[in-house]
Amino acid sequence: MAFDLKRAERLCRAMASDTIVYNKDTILKSFEDDNFFDVLKDNMEENRKNFKERYKDYPNEVASSNILERSICDNIFYTLGQQGKFPIF
Repeated sequence: MAFDLKRAERLCRAMASDTIVYNKDTILKSFEDDNFFDVLKDNMEENRKNFKERYKDYPNEVASSNILERSICDNIFYTLGQQGKFPIF
């Protein structure tokens, strides 16, 4: 089976959405303190590890993509960033 970009993007969006659901207060606080990546480092590493494991048969496609990072920006930053005035935006 070939690498399915749309399916990989859907998985990454789900991971980002789950991060919002389970860490919303933490994320909003990290926006205020301007330390998002420090606070959610473990969560992001777990998501990255799960993504790479899921697509281990396609290491070149995974390595050359920034799907997970785009999903974080599109879903977490955009969605929650509009909920207040934060110094990082």
